[in-house]
Amino acid sequence: MRNYDLELCQIFSVYRMVLISNLGILMRILILLFAFVSATVSAAPPKTDFPWNEWSSDVFDRAKQENKFVMLSLQAWWCHPCHQMNTITYEDKSVREYIDKHFIPIYVDQDSRPDISQRYERWGWPATVLFGPDGTEIVKLRGFYSPKFFLPILKGTVADPSPIIYRPRGGDERRTSQVTHLSDQQRSVITDFMETAWDKENGGWGTRTKFVDGPTFIYALEQAKFDKKMDRRARETVTRLIGMLDKDHGGMSQIALAMDWSNPLKEFPMFAQEAGLTTFSLAYARWGDPEFLDAANRLYHFLSTKMNAKDGGFYTSFGDAGFSPGVDKHRYARENGQAIAALVSYYDATGNTDALKLAIRNATWVLENRSLEDGGFRHNEIDTGGPFLADTLTMAHAMLKLYRSTGDRKWLNHSKAAGNFIIQNFIDDDTGGFITAAVPAQGFMKIKVKQKDDNVLATRFFNQLWYYTGNVNFRNTAESGMGFLTSEKVLDAYYFLPGVLQAEYELTNEPVHVTIVGHKDDPNAAKLYKAALSYPTVYKRAEWWDKREGDLPRDDVVYPELKTAAAFACSNSICSTPVTDPAKLAVAINRLRGN
Repeated sequence: MRNYDLELCQIFSVYRMVLISNLGILMRILILLFAFVSATVSAAPPKTDFPWNEWSSDVFDRAKQENKFVMLSLQAWWCHPCHQMNTITYEDKSVREYIDKHFIPIYVDQDSRPDISQRYERWGWPATVLFGPDGTEIVKLRGFYSPKFFLPILKGTVADPSPIIYRPRGGDERRTSQVTHLSDQQRSVITDFMETAWDKENGGWGTRTKFVDGPTFIYALEQAKFDKKMDRRARETVTRLIGMLDKDHGGMSQIALAMDWSNPLKEFPMFAQEAGLTTFSLAYARWGDPEFLDAANRLYHFLSTKMNAKDGGFYTSFGDAGFSPGVDKHRYARENGQAIAALVSYYDATGNTDALKLAIRNATWVLENRSLEDGGFRHNEIDTGGPFLADTLTMAHAMLKLYRSTGDRKWLNHSKAAGNFIIQNFIDDDTGGFITAAVPAQGFMKIKVKQKDDNVLATRFFNQLWYYTGNVNFRNTAESGMGFLTSEKVLDAYYFLPGVLQAEYELTNEPVHVTIVGHKDDPNAAKLYKAALSYPTVYKRAEWWDKREGDLPRDDVVYPELKTAAAFACSNSICSTPVTDPAKLAVAINRLRGN
């Protein structure tokens, strides 16, 4: 979600400071104001002879030697306005001549460098950042600029390179603390904003557009179990979300420009595919509506055909708007983790074994082609920068889901190794938050970036890993992550934080816990396990105990000896009577949990 009103307030604040003292900066701010009002959030690599450079220390060394500024253009493969910037603005003769004389231009595909992307994600895409030779950020621009607006900014920067002062997002970062709860006031601020952002006419949350935001949809679907109003809203939202599936190939657009969910952009990054498939799958498990199953099937077909490489791994994104960039065939660990997690959710809800086989195949490919020593993951075949939190985190999360859905302990072992790699490389000791990259993209970038959604996912992941392993270090890591999420640095920086609410719920409640006791070659045990997996929640601990494999990884419940396979729903180490009929398992879970 993006709050342009907040950005405009920041601009006017700066405008007041410089109105009298600096007309050069005023000119740039007025143009920034134009950009914030008109920019479309949505890029492919430039197909021109523009003299782009790659991001490197050498560029900034050259800038110092040649006394030039540095211009970073941060784009995305699938983004139409980025293509426009390349073909209209950067092809303009006057713009090119001025850049050549005064700037060293850098092009970065944002999907290729999470460390740079997450540092400037509030400005794109495209995001344009103008640096001084020493790396000082002078101007940050959001979206497409035509030559008549872009050239004056470049000239204004050269004439007066004093940095524009942007108000910091959020308050101070507090020291590491073990926290599981938001305060009542903090929680009410988030829920009140969700209430304000609810679209009474069209359903869904948003004030200007409809954006595919996985944490929002998951929180709404999880709360639907307890809240009738949220149940109605979640169902209406998921129903309207179907309209954002492409009619030709079934991919999930990341954003619809109209409040009525119409005019979805033909931009299909992997995070939107994960959000869509997970949402439709969970909605189908909860309500059983054929339309949700059909939507999930269409999205599964898109992933398994257009986005699936024949020799293994998932591609990164797809763009089908003007300029038609097509499929970005990079196979990053992060996007593979997102796709695998979505496929496992789809399998849990539908029992489609082909989807599970595809998830296992591609998880195996990532392990063989993107693994680092000690359990982590590279971003690409050869990394520039890195390692990055997002790659190891999404794969750790996906492998934990694979363990839950298969009962195969190798996936839990891989997930634990990845979790330990995160603890060793991506935790900020001062705050307990999770940092984007183990090493900054440049030495002058002193501020450690902690991306909000990655911190939510990491906090939730470590909490669930604790429930499966009993390793208290994982629980402590989750609580430190929650401490960061409940700090002013996060809560004052963003208005829309349902992911934080979901993390709080999970850290303060036990997951749905079901254990199947029986041999893995027992058909009825398999049916009971599928019934456990299809229970409609993302927050569950499902385990399959085949005693021939030894004790469960976390042996915290004693189960009776039985001659036939049975399921046990448990809470606080108290379990239901044995359930042998898969159709009755959900009833036993609900009875134990008081639902």
